[in-house]
Amino acid sequence: MTYKFEVRDSYLGISLNAWKVILGFSLFRLILAIILPLTPQEAYYWSWSRNLSLSYFDHPPLASYSIWLTTAIFGQTIFGIKLAANLWFLGMNILWAKMIQEMFENTNQTFWTLLALNATIVFELYGFVITPDTPLVFAWTACIYALWMLIRTDNAKWWYIAGFFMGMAWLGKYSGIMLVPSVLLFTLVSKQQRKWLLTPHPYLGVILAILVFSPVLIWNIQHDWISFAFQGARRTSGMGQWELRFLGELFGSQFFILSPYLFVLTFAALNRYGRKLLSGLEDKILLLLSSGMVTSLFFIAVSLRSLVKMNWLAPAYWSLIILGIYYLFQTPSRLPRMKLGIYSSLIFLGIGISVVAVPDIPLGEGNTWSGWKHAAAEVEIVQDSLESKGHSTFVYSTNYKASSLLKFYMKNQPRTYAQDIIGKHALQFDIWAKEEKLLGKTGILAVDDRREYRFKAKAIEPYFDRVEQIRSIEIENFGKPVRKIDIYECTGYRGL
Repeated sequence: MTYKFEVRDSYLGISLNAWKVILGFSLFRLILAIILPLTPQEAYYWSWSRNLSLSYFDHPPLASYSIWLTTAIFGQTIFGIKLAANLWFLGMNILWAKMIQEMFENTNQTFWTLLALNATIVFELYGFVITPDTPLVFAWTACIYALWMLIRTDNAKWWYIAGFFMGMAWLGKYSGIMLVPSVLLFTLVSKQQRKWLLTPHPYLGVILAILVFSPVLIWNIQHDWISFAFQGARRTSGMGQWELRFLGELFGSQFFILSPYLFVLTFAALNRYGRKLLSGLEDKILLLLSSGMVTSLFFIAVSLRSLVKMNWLAPAYWSLIILGIYYLFQTPSRLPRMKLGIYSSLIFLGIGISVVAVPDIPLGEGNTWSGWKHAAAEVEIVQDSLESKGHSTFVYSTNYKASSLLKFYMKNQPRTYAQDIIGKHALQFDIWAKEEKLLGKTGILAVDDRREYRFKAKAIEPYFDRVEQIRSIEIENFGKPVRKIDIYECTGYRGL
């Protein structure tokens, strides 16, 4: 008896070489999730997952919902938290691969485009650091893929699928609203898709998006629209006079998070195809361009008057990178230089990851994570000592992210407090009710020397009978100071 084995060259419409990129980088991110430290932002979003709600003060809930799920399965650990990011990005890579292959029908192009996308610091970072940007970029990609299926099939059901993922993008991060003008631009400019504006389907799709987003709306109704007021006031208050300094800072940060080669590739694609916007571009090209152009141009314009954080343009980049690689594949003579550029980006990425992976790396303000596990252990020693003397205690810091790190690293992960107990705004900590009466108790304060966390003891003293520094933790590496964390005993909390 003889057996015949058939080797498939694709699965789910994705070539085996593309799968090697997807699974290889997913495994790489899993390893990083095991060995890398918890960032302060991750600790903050994890603390939300321990207090599930329809939404939260400064961001919608989708990132924390996913943290809740992965930590429910894998425990309240760093790996359990970071796994959420890995799963979102696995799904996104699959969507990228399917979209690229279906649009351009070139397995070699699909392979190199996926490699380029995974060679960027910005996308790799959000593949192992879970923030609201992670589900935002996944849902944004899924919405654009649904519109690509609309182009392919001319089936109205894809408007509803696009609407669902648009709502998911809003559940990820408020900047997902930029999908609305992006999709509108595509639909208006496309001669083939403009017809849909005379049907109810796009509008019903938007209504579906609002329904998906409704938990955030309900929460804000219950809290006097505090999130929208905060986001609106914070953004507009940052708008100042016209300054080229902010534009320079924006491009400098994007040069770093994309890598030098992919930075040039991305903005060259934006310029090349943007100038042809009204010149009858193919729908697939127009869709990718619209996805990236609106967000890019909006935040570039904002940067003329205000600081734009480096991650705000992330949803725009993936489609522009796809367009950039597509253009190069039209001229085979450009491919050797393209491959060198992508390899250089991988080296750039490797250096960046290697630096972060070094324990207690002395990066100055850039190291946001070192020292807090040690500090949490010291806080517990102090707490045990004080309680053995009859004190009733609580733990706090003067920054909500430091408070979240303390909560994570302390045994049993108890309730911690932030600057809300000394009359300062502490974002989500302001919303959480005080679960216990703190008046008269002894506060244990841990605060580090980063500029973001620094405080003056005089600001604390009015809220306690006595404030005394009792311990100081100094961490060094390579002969250089990495972090200094001071612990204070704050006796007799007086309240606000």
